[in-house]
Amino acid sequence: MKTPQPSSFKMRRSFWLIGTDVFFALASMMMVIRWRYDFLNEPLRGNIDHKAAYIAAAATLIIWVGLRQDRSIWRFTTLHDFKRISFGIIGVSLTVPLVLYFFFDRGANFPRTAPVMFAALFFGLIIASRLLAMLIQNGDFRALFRARSTYGQDALLVGPAPHLYNYLMDRARKGAKGKNQHLGFNPVGLIETSGLYEGRTIRSVPVLGGPDNLQDIYLKTTGRQEKPLQIIAVDPNPDRRMTAKLVKIAAELGAPLSRRSTDPSLGLSAFEASDLIGRDMRVLDLEPVRNLFAGRRVLVTGAGGSIGSELSRQIAQLNPATLILVDNSEFHLYNLEKKLKSNAADGAVECWKTFIGDVRNAPRMREIFSVEKPEIVLHAAALKHVPLGQKNPLEVLRTNVMGTSNILDMCDTAKVEHFILISTDKAVAPVNMMGASKRIVEMLTLSRQAMNPGLQASCVRFGNVLSSNGSAVNLFEEQIAMGGPVTVTHREVERYFMMLEEAAALVLQSAALGSKRRSDAREGHDSSACIYVLEMGEPVNIGRLARQLIRLRGKVPDVDIEVRYTGLRPGEKLTEVLSYEDEDLAPTDIDGIQLYNGAVLDPASVLRRVKNLIRALNSRDRAAIRKIIAQLVPGYDPAHVLDEPELAIVPNVADQDDVANDVDDSKASGGIA
Repeated sequence: MKTPQPSSFKMRRSFWLIGTDVFFALASMMMVIRWRYDFLNEPLRGNIDHKAAYIAAAATLIIWVGLRQDRSIWRFTTLHDFKRISFGIIGVSLTVPLVLYFFFDRGANFPRTAPVMFAALFFGLIIASRLLAMLIQNGDFRALFRARSTYGQDALLVGPAPHLYNYLMDRARKGAKGKNQHLGFNPVGLIETSGLYEGRTIRSVPVLGGPDNLQDIYLKTTGRQEKPLQIIAVDPNPDRRMTAKLVKIAAELGAPLSRRSTDPSLGLSAFEASDLIGRDMRVLDLEPVRNLFAGRRVLVTGAGGSIGSELSRQIAQLNPATLILVDNSEFHLYNLEKKLKSNAADGAVECWKTFIGDVRNAPRMREIFSVEKPEIVLHAAALKHVPLGQKNPLEVLRTNVMGTSNILDMCDTAKVEHFILISTDKAVAPVNMMGASKRIVEMLTLSRQAMNPGLQASCVRFGNVLSSNGSAVNLFEEQIAMGGPVTVTHREVERYFMMLEEAAALVLQSAALGSKRRSDAREGHDSSACIYVLEMGEPVNIGRLARQLIRLRGKVPDVDIEVRYTGLRPGEKLTEVLSYEDEDLAPTDIDGIQLYNGAVLDPASVLRRVKNLIRALNSRDRAAIRKIIAQLVPGYDPAHVLDEPELAIVPNVADQDDVANDVDDSKASGGIA
């Protein structure tokens, strides 16, 4: 990491930059006046050369500071810079006679041709100084006329015309060295995505064609270069289709591929899996969320997992009175605490408390709730691994159903105001025990709300979180790094994906919506429990995603790395859906969140059956468990799971799996919490 330049160095640098031009102005004016008097063979009168020279120097100093010429880098001067300087010189040329006229004998003895001659000489000296600096530093001054430097890798820039122009402008302004090393490349051509500008130039760089003929352009251009070309996407948020095309072409050509980062200070960055998903981060209004969480006592279960830790991180920035973090894994809590400390401002008081505890352990949960008295609870703890859940169905039910029931009991006792359940798209028409358990707790949450209007309870349902614990993407990356094979269950399997930060932000927005519904209830409006469904965009084909990730790492699928299809396993579906057909989703005030406001037909019956299910779990009565689940989740028959005894008890599920696209990433709690 470069050491920042001290302010004294910057001041000296600014002094020399402006001081040199001020000296040029002073010398130019003095020389012009003396030359003019010598030409007329007349003696100087009234020290007019000194007066005019000092005025020119002062005017240059003031105007140059206004034009911020102290920030210029001479070796990266462009024609655009000379244009600005020319306006400054005109200003100086007009200022001198005006000052002399109004303050020094109405400009007596000042030659009328002096301003024009001064402007020409001053401009000539400035051009010479810049060209000399460019020649010494760069070896030539071609960068003055086009956006090409004499060092760095040659590159093709890809993007819409406005992005290409702005990027070249930014490159010319910042330079290609020093603190902006990411600009150290030579743009030899542009690939304009609209196809409207082929054959023309943008800032003197030729537009060679569009994305459809990128491969031919690359091969032709590479033949004239000593080193391989780099392909750079200048649009920081390219759509999924364009990203996939660039990744495919770059992999086939063996070309380095990078993109302009969404954070300008980071310059160029590599394409990541998130770029392949093609989701843009939504700009959300944080004020309602801040109003809900600021100064409140907030408890998060499963706080050490992917979604739990991201929720905790975002809540910590909202100034809660206390952030109560509960997880059964000391390692995950340790990592979360490190992350929160690193994100906290210097000198900030730690607002969080960490508790090791299992949501299945009612006495431990009662102890935490009675001492900390949370006002808002976000329940992210869950067993979420589908294949392991199929092998250990009772443990999934104990954690996901019994654990949620325990937390809801504690919410009743502690007079919690808001309860938010993190659910999953696998709860819709479930075909595995994890999904069935989540459907049960959705109904349990809605039923508890109906029976206890004092608690504002809601569920938030969404699909997979990209790159969370146990994610398919993480597994694919590991398999690619090991040289393959990359394993996928089925060619047609699809899943919804969402960025971790976006998912957590929308969960908090959903909590704020629930708070608003509670306020509306006081005014007589509907306040029944609801399920918030996050808009996930289009589902992603997992096989295609795996192939794109291979290309992203510069490899060719089935040539460099094998893609192996292993077949669907028990508990897996080809596609997931986010809602039942009879769930009429309505839009909300927040982009990206939909609402299902349906009520459970018989909440008392649901509560009774869940109570019986927990009793059967404690006695491990598989026949009773099977019967109750069939009643609670019509259409799901757990016989094939419950008929055989469990091979293992899994209190803390590992995050690894040889085929990952059947993992539900939305909970990612790192086990039972």
